[in-house]
Amino acid sequence: MLDQKLTDDFMKAYETYKHDFDRVKEAVANSKAIYKGAPVPYLYLPMLYFDQDIDTFKYALRGIHDISKRTIELYLEDESVRQLFNFDSRLDALIRVPHHYDTTVPMGRFDIFYYGEGSFQFCELNADGASAMNEEFELSKIMSQTELLNSVKDTYDFQAFELFHSWVAEVKSIYASYLKNTGKSSAFTQETTTDNTPHKGSPFVAILDFIDKGSPLEFEMFRDAFIDGGFECEIVDPRDLTEIDGKLYIKDRAIDIIYRRLVTKDLMDRYDEVPALINGLLAGKTCVIGSIKTQVIHTKRFFEVLYDGGLRAKLSSDQIAFIDKHVPFTRPLKRDERFEDYLEHKDAYIIKPVDYYASKGVCAGKDYTNEAWESLLEEKVNEDFIIQKYCPLALTKNLYEAADGDVEVKDYSTITGLFTYNEKLAGIYVRAGLNAIISGLHDGYTMSTLKVIKK
Repeated sequence: MLDQKLTDDFMKAYETYKHDFDRVKEAVANSKAIYKGAPVPYLYLPMLYFDQDIDTFKYALRGIHDISKRTIELYLEDESVRQLFNFDSRLDALIRVPHHYDTTVPMGRFDIFYYGEGSFQFCELNADGASAMNEEFELSKIMSQTELLNSVKDTYDFQAFELFHSWVAEVKSIYASYLKNTGKSSAFTQETTTDNTPHKGSPFVAILDFIDKGSPLEFEMFRDAFIDGGFECEIVDPRDLTEIDGKLYIKDRAIDIIYRRLVTKDLMDRYDEVPALINGLLAGKTCVIGSIKTQVIHTKRFFEVLYDGGLRAKLSSDQIAFIDKHVPFTRPLKRDERFEDYLEHKDAYIIKPVDYYASKGVCAGKDYTNEAWESLLEEKVNEDFIIQKYCPLALTKNLYEAADGDVEVKDYSTITGLFTYNEKLAGIYVRAGLNAIISGLHDGYTMSTLKVIKK
């Protein structure tokens, strides 16, 4: 395997490659690979994917999108399905607003445990607010030029995923379907002027999130990509919006398209701060990419619902088979007939709050003693949590720098995030860690991802 060869080559020529290891560290520190004001923790060796891996990821996305679309369709038409989700009535009203374009989930990052050779398990789906494109872009730009990768470029080429202009291209397609389905016209043109600014009359895009919650560098990169693609674009805080006759405005400028980075939980937590946005969403007169209905699959309860007998009776046999093979068994955390099993087999389970993100509140039984796990479940059983079968670790070897600067090889567990734009694979984002839970909250690392092309 290529990744094993690269690891071995590094250790065999340690002094040669350690110099490059240190150079990369400085390059990342001086790059735009920033998260919450600090350089992103990363690993030196990228994740490398061949055509068969890419085919597996496309298959995974086709399967889960098919199930997602069907579940959202059932949510909209069937009261019994809506009851399974038990959403707040205000959220339910926002979910049921028509979105008018052809795709159901315009953007997402769907996280899987990838074991290779076609084997994978879903971890969670991130729809609204899907992020980390900037981390991936910046790291791959640096990691694709390491001395270690250069040493095998007589045999292989390495290709990074482009995640900004490719999104703009999909927004054009989604917006075109919106205009067609609503009978509206647009002065939109894909060309830009000679100074790379949009033509007058180009659609105006608002990248929407609370400024205190968003990722400024990433938003700026998307803004620049939209402008390069012929749009007008601004980064907008939802508190600054106004609404006139159901249409949304910023500084007296009508908004044609909202690219929603605002996570639904943040929207609902601060519902009273954004009355203009709420009224505009309910009126449905602005193209919102993506609509609030993506919360149906974004909530951790989605996997729980996929194992509910009432919903499964409305799914096809192929959909049920896909779920059983690739979605971990999930139930609401309750003091029921299974509770003793959760206690006795703690290493087999993980609990998650229904509607947090960035791994907040996620706890794996493997990380607890028997007594601490029992105490945790006794506490969380009174809150809104799911309990899920703990998926086997997806392991990879990579380099670890000790406090004294020495580098050694360690086994890391990984989560593979599949960026999906307009329901197609757009790129990959991998996080790695030495703990049972993988995220920045749990000493996690970001890994560059590159497609391998054999010469």
